[in-house]
Amino acid sequence: MSKNKKILSLVIITILIGFWDLFVGASDLRISDILALSDLQRTILFNIRLPEMATSLIVGMILGLSGAIMQTILDNPLASPFTLGVSSAAGFGAALFLLLGFSLTIIPFAALSFALIAIAFVYFFSKKSFAQTSSMILAGIAVKFFFDSLTSLSQYLSTDETLSSIVFWLFGSVSNTKWEQIILLGLVLILAFILVFKDSHRLTALRFGEERAKALGVDVKTLKIKSFIIVSVLSALSVSFAGVIGFIGIIAPHLARKTFGEDQRYYLGGAAILGGILLTISSLLSKALRPGSILPIGIISSLLGLPLIFIFLLRRKYD
Repeated sequence: MSKNKKILSLVIITILIGFWDLFVGASDLRISDILALSDLQRTILFNIRLPEMATSLIVGMILGLSGAIMQTILDNPLASPFTLGVSSAAGFGAALFLLLGFSLTIIPFAALSFALIAIAFVYFFSKKSFAQTSSMILAGIAVKFFFDSLTSLSQYLSTDETLSSIVFWLFGSVSNTKWEQIILLGLVLILAFILVFKDSHRLTALRFGEERAKALGVDVKTLKIKSFIIVSVLSALSVSFAGVIGFIGIIAPHLARKTFGEDQRYYLGGAAILGGILLTISSLLSKALRPGSILPIGIISSLLGLPLIFIFLLRRKYD
């Protein structure tokens, strides 16, 4: 099967899973009712289910694309959008504002603000040798542990009620996003994909080694900085609006590499689509596994990703 046909197949699978997700949940809503929805069913479908599905799809695509870019520029199979410490910083921002008693509507902006601070820290710590993979990873790890410690401190100082809110947000959720936020996420994703796709040939060259890329005329340092900024903004937005959702940014790129190889024109798009599929499946399972309630999607994505980690990282040789 050609790569174009594989992309088309993934798009069809995405549409089918997304449509299925719309009709899974506590409320009595069936596919057979689609042509004759009551006012209550219409409200559930368009005001609750559709925003949740759209959020899981777009955030999953963001995480998949970000993970693919990170694994390419860092040449590391464990790299993900959270390698930079962005998720930890966003988590602390949310935890701090919850601790201080701010309303839930402010939390995404607090998380985004601290995620951007983490981006600035990583860039500042590693700017002198930014083209070196090790400096980027070490800076990201340092930022991650710093903000993880602050988050733990905020949890320790919290009341039981506030602690419950902090933990729930850190588990990840696609249930609280507004249409304005969803549209923003979608527009940023489209813009980021256009920018990255323009560099697909350079990223393909980089994937086969920095020296070979330089020999082909690729400005490796500039390419890494540009890719770093794109991933950082994408990660900051997704964490700010959906909380911390792990494993998608690690697994989706491995599935894409297995399916499309190293050609970044297909690999990046495939990783984005597969990320959307995985997170939408996680959303579906979060509603189906315990009827009448919704499990945190971050937990489901981790449980879904764990066996795939064993398959792709422990039982297969990473090329």
